[in-house]
Amino acid sequence: MEKIKELMQNKIAKIVAIAVILLLIIIIIIIGSSKRKKLKQCEELRNDIIAVADAYVNKNDLLPELNGTSITIDLSDLERGFSFKNTAVTGTITYTKYNDLYVKTTELKDASFCTTKKFKGESSKYRSDNNYKVNVYYNYTTVESYNSKYSSYIPSNLISKKETKGVLLPIDSKYLPTIPKDAVITEYVREIATFYSYRDTKWRWYANDVAYSEYSAEKPAGYTYKDEETRAKTKTSEWSLDYPETHEYRTIQSADGYQWYKLDGKKKIYWENGAYSVSSPGEGYVQDKTKTAKMYSYYDVIYRWYNGNKKRNYYEIASSVAPAGYKYKDDGVSLHTDWTEYEITSHLTESSKSYREERTKEYSRYLIKYDMYSYPIFEKPVSLEELEKKIGKSYKEILEDKSIKLEVIFKFQKEA
Repeated sequence: MEKIKELMQNKIAKIVAIAVILLLIIIIIIIGSSKRKKLKQCEELRNDIIAVADAYVNKNDLLPELNGTSITIDLSDLERGFSFKNTAVTGTITYTKYNDLYVKTTELKDASFCTTKKFKGESSKYRSDNNYKVNVYYNYTTVESYNSKYSSYIPSNLISKKETKGVLLPIDSKYLPTIPKDAVITEYVREIATFYSYRDTKWRWYANDVAYSEYSAEKPAGYTYKDEETRAKTKTSEWSLDYPETHEYRTIQSADGYQWYKLDGKKKIYWENGAYSVSSPGEGYVQDKTKTAKMYSYYDVIYRWYNGNKKRNYYEIASSVAPAGYKYKDDGVSLHTDWTEYEITSHLTESSKSYREERTKEYSRYLIKYDMYSYPIFEKPVSLEELEKKIGKSYKEILEDKSIKLEVIFKFQKEA
């Protein structure tokens, strides 16, 4: 009997293992099929955009002529728009001349899973059936005088208050442009710019001009019904040893409170003469674990109240501007978006100033002018902008100048 039982167990184990393997194979097949379908959809969208863009650049004679140069077209400039998953697709397409070919780089936004992802590290390999970002570099025989490229913009808190060669430089030299070790600096150029950050106020908007009460957890005098669409919470109360009144609309939370102290030599100096607190009241305080008490805080669920059968009919989400059909603004329900990152462009306009708040900060970037007393070749290839600045001629003039030996190097970043 034991042997039969063991055989049955082994058989069941094999059946289970086979079932698991089959299930995994099915899952892999489903995932693979879904991925292939998405890739095909994205390829079709990209090909559609490229076809329309090709017609546009050819019609307007926009294709770059010089090797390594590029032009970027915003999709909004094309003769028709594009949508994906019922959403308008935005973005750009860049044409870069690569020897006898043109590399077409699409950078799409608002395109669901076809939105362009990050581009990987640089490689010398290129295949026309993938989406690549092209970085073009140049090497050349140097001339005597040079300008570095501009550094990235850095905030004022990273700038020294002590002048060097008449200029306030970054505290850390890593923020300065990279120049050859043998370079002799003749001038630091500091360019100051105002950067902008903003946040928006949003409100709840409603369709019907109906009188409502202020927010209240309980029914206010003169009002009968609460509007569930206006549901909100009060701020959570401070922690207290006092147990709050209980209500059906109130949520009570509890936590252990402790006495906190600092040491003055060996003497314990208690915070607020021994008051209890759930968290540390400040830096340097030590929790006295031998002295604890239960503490409480609470918040209430509140509503706006109304009479009659007609409600305001609120729009489902907060918005800075009135959604179509919702012309009334509830000033009692507002929120702020997070502050944006600082950027060099202001987004405060006549149309947005009613809901947009802006703050500014000073940023600086640097260019270094220097001389070289020999004719070395750059250790690393440079951008076209650097090349033109350092030689003082346009790209076309450089190509025509027989005294300059120019090498054009292409690096490709494949979309992840």
